[in-house]
This record gives sequence, C-alpha cells and structure tokens, in this order.
Amino acid sequence: MVVVDNLKVVSVKTTETKAGSIIRIGLSGGALFSLNPVYLPHPFRDEDYFFPGRELGPEEAAALRFAADCFRAERAGLRLAARAEQTRANLSRKLEQRGHGAACIKAAVAYLTEIEIVDDRRFAERWIQSRLYRGTDSPFRLINGLCQRGINRDVAQAACKSALDFERETELLRKFTAKRYPAANPADQFFKGQLKREGFSSRALEWYGEEN
Repeated sequence: MVVVDNLKVVSVKTTETKAGSIIRIGLSGGALFSLNPVYLPHPFRDEDYFFPGRELGPEEAAALRFAADCFRAERAGLRLAARAEQTRANLSRKLEQRGHGAACIKAAVAYLTEIEIVDDRRFAERWIQSRLYRGTDSPFRLINGLCQRGINRDVAQAACKSALDFERETELLRKFTAKRYPAANPADQFFKGQLKREGFSSRALEWYGEEN
C-alpha cells in the first residue's frame, strides 16, 4: 500500500492498453499511483477529475489507494491467466494466496470477467473437451469435476449438455463401461440404474442395451 504524505497532484499520465486505460498519478512527496480508473468510484472516475495542482482530501486518497491495490490484483490475475485458463473461484483463491485483499480480489476478478479474460463457461467447455479424449468419465463425474473447480453447477450442466451430442455420448458410454465395468451384464437392472445415476441419458442407455 502506498503511503500518502502530501495530498497534492503533481502529474497525471494516461496510457491505453488492451486491458483498458492505465492512469499514473504522481503526488508531491514522491508517491505514485498506477491504477485502472474502473476501480475508482464516481465522480473520481471522470477523465479530468485528477489534474496537476489538485489537492486531495482523505476520501480521494483512500479511493486512490484502493484502486491502486485493485490494479495490482488485476495485473497478477492477468499473469496467471496468461499461463493457464482460470475460473473465477480458482483465480480468487490464487490471488488470496498472494496476499491481495478480499475487496480488491472481488473487484479485479469481476473486471477480468467483464473483459472476458476470465470466463467460467469457456473454461467448462474446454475442460470437458479435454476430458472426453480420455473417455473414462461419466456426465455426472464431468459435472462434479467442474463444480470442484468452482464452476457453478448450472454452468457445468450446460457445458456438459452442449458437448455431449448423441454420437459423443454413446461413444463416451461405450468407453466408460469398458473401463469401469468390463464384466457387467448390460441386462442387469442394478447396472442400468448405476449408469443412469452416472448421468447418461435414457436415449443413450437404450442404445447401449440394443448394442449389447
């Protein structure tokens, strides 16, 4: 956190980036704030609110400190997202581990979601596609796997439904049963019930019974 000794603006510089505007505000005494104006409350967010020579009160100084802290969390979030796709929950957890405050994490993750750097639906769809290549998970396990990664269950269910057309579901069912239940009797009612509990559709189960 930057400590402000002299609340007078001496310089303001704005730089445009792909992730939005960056404002650098220098204060007498040597304090320098780098921030994204989206984290400032109105009317502090107005383009011409801060200008050289303006004296700042305690509320304005606190707003600058908070926005600067949020911006640091945002930068950390961008670095993490550049390495691997992140969920909102996982990114929040990682930022907390790096010492960022809860309010700043919430604001930064919300902004990164708004500009689609973080997208739980996109993560869910890509994660399911990667798991389908392995073919050892059922729809129930795919959805639970996403929920364990912080994905909302409705989002997880929608992603699973979107990925599993009839052809893919039946192929998954064939691989799943061969891997998990190689000696099972397809006509056994308990086995059928187990497959239903694993989330396979009635249509896919009917196909499986006819094929086996």
